[in-house]
Amino acid sequence: MNAPRRFFFYGTLLAGMDNAVARVAHRVLRCEGAARVPGALFAIPDRAGWYPALVAGEGWVQGQIWSVLAGFAGADLAALDAYEECRAADRAGSLYWRSGACAVRGDGGRQAVQLYRYDRPLPRGARPIAGGDFAAWLAAQRQAAYRPC
Repeated sequence: MNAPRRFFFYGTLLAGMDNAVARVAHRVLRCEGAARVPGALFAIPDRAGWYPALVAGEGWVQGQIWSVLAGFAGADLAALDAYEECRAADRAGSLYWRSGACAVRGDGGRQAVQLYRYDRPLPRGARPIAGGDFAAWLAAQRQAAYRPC
């Protein structure tokens, strides 16, 4: 797969999420704005907070398009893959799988992006997110997003 030029983030890597991985990633990425992709979104509980799972399904998932800056390197992609537990050589051992998609921008235009889809059966306790907006769901439920140690 070619090196990604744009990503679609819909969860803990969104602007405003307070975690170290997002802060580091945002140094080599630029937010292009709101967008959505087709699919269904679920919230998964974890001791370290909630995280989202984008799966095939009816509806739309809200997020943001992020483009890579000149300093983005293979190590940055490897760090994102590691955070998402995406193992390029071991799909069966991956929690998320990075794949291509077409995101619909806020202005109605479309862009090719890479995104991380949840690649396992949903675990017990997963909750559907009506409207597909993880940040809004967290706020409405008064829950905290996943924050790795």
